[in-house]
Amino acid sequence: MKPNFNEMTVAELRKYVLAHRDDMEALRALFHHPSLKYQQMRPLVTEDGVPIAENIRIAEEAIKKKAEIAREKQKQREKEIEDKLRQKLEKEIEEKLRPQIELEVEQKLRQKLEKEIEARLLPKITGENQQSDRPTTATVTAEEIARFREQLKHDPEALAALDTIQECEGNLEEAARSIATAAGNTDVESDLLEELSSRCRTVICQEDMKEKLPVLIAAIAEFLALSSGFPSRLATPIALFAMEKESEDFCDF
Repeated sequence: MKPNFNEMTVAELRKYVLAHRDDMEALRALFHHPSLKYQQMRPLVTEDGVPIAENIRIAEEAIKKKAEIAREKQKQREKEIEDKLRQKLEKEIEEKLRPQIELEVEQKLRQKLEKEIEARLLPKITGENQQSDRPTTATVTAEEIARFREQLKHDPEALAALDTIQECEGNLEEAARSIATAAGNTDVESDLLEELSSRCRTVICQEDMKEKLPVLIAAIAEFLALSSGFPSRLATPIALFAMEKESEDFCDF
């Protein structure tokens, strides 16, 4: 039993015709389906050739409307094409620039990290450099020498050593070598004070010796007289040298 072609939609008729290509009745029903018929335009003139103004106006409006619709569709197509092209270009640019951008970001982060590390380590490095560049000998100022003279005014040997230190412009190492040479010690090492203060460490680092310059000088002088061939007058520059080195944990060495 055939279906009722008049009740079928265009889609249903097409599906049926594809399955029944020899059914002419179905083909005619498809070709004459009401939804596929174009609306006929009203006549623009009468049978006598007289223009029909109302029909002409309606036709003009219809043509304008179709033109507007066509323009809108064209604009929409152009916009879609433009959007697709823009997206494609943005993607290509991003793919080309991403490695460069990532490299620049990495370089900036590296520079920032290096600056932070430098800011943290620079004080420490500077301090170490200053420590390494610092001479092994110490110096004392004229004001300090004057203060030491007051503390040692009852010790002639210490006062004589202070005279030598003053002549050497406060340079303890130079004064020590001068004292040693004057006493007949010809083979004097360049770091004499460092060597002698190390020998006297057990004396210098006793608790009762700290911050007692006259007692400290007397103890070092006695130690030098008993244990070395150097003059006891060297006790003064050694003591001053050890006091200057105390800030560097001389006794914790």
